[in-house]
Amino acid sequence: MTQRLVEAVDETVAAFWAIGGEERTVNGAHWTRNLKAPAVEYCNTVGGLVGDDPHRLRDLLGQARAWTASPAMRVHVGATTPTATEAALLLAGCELVETLLELVVTGPLVGPTPAGAGVDILPVEDDAGWERLAELFRLDHEEEDAGEGRPPRPAEETAQAVLARRAKTPAVRYWLAVEEGRPCGFFSSWPRRGEMAKVEDLFVRPEHRGRGVATRLLHHAVADARSQGAGPVLIRAAHDDRPKHLYARMGFRPVAVTRYYAFDGGD
Repeated sequence: MTQRLVEAVDETVAAFWAIGGEERTVNGAHWTRNLKAPAVEYCNTVGGLVGDDPHRLRDLLGQARAWTASPAMRVHVGATTPTATEAALLLAGCELVETLLELVVTGPLVGPTPAGAGVDILPVEDDAGWERLAELFRLDHEEEDAGEGRPPRPAEETAQAVLARRAKTPAVRYWLAVEEGRPCGFFSSWPRRGEMAKVEDLFVRPEHRGRGVATRLLHHAVADARSQGAGPVLIRAAHDDRPKHLYARMGFRPVAVTRYYAFDGGD
């Protein structure tokens, strides 16, 4: 993979989560916040950090935390973040909370589009559609929390997550997989004509898994991005989650590993 592709991953991730929120550039670092979604980590981040002075970084992160007004603020260590900067962040009081695998497909997806008999892929375009997506989003959060052995997060956090996604429209397109009138999955695509596109938030109801719904959603979202003139397409996966294998089988190739750190202002 070229260095330009790696750099495009960092740029695409930062730009995606800034949609619907506010941005600032401070000392070369990229700050993002969404005051309507303070509980959504990816919407309240600091990235693009450079430097190896823990005291300076701690001061900068303290300023960013105050600006975001978010207890969930995260520090994004991207593929282009210098190793010395990440090391200094540990001394600055940061704690690793998430590691993500960044995968990119530059050509066609591998394998045929599944027939998915009886399943329609519909755009989320109105209040009713967003209500249906919100129900699935809650199921996704409950499953994620149970898998990590913690109590379900407050419903308000899920509501903020859905609100943050809706604020990204119409630039980002959201899709529902529907079978016999019942939503069974969702996904999104951010086309970005002439640039790296991004697909995000794949979820399928447990009882519908293994039937090609996820694969069909992937094909649909990537095809939508490509139809709008997008170049390479990015997808992210938790380093310890199974979907990364599905993405790899479909032609996505690993490009980088990125990390998110929490910062509470302590030593």
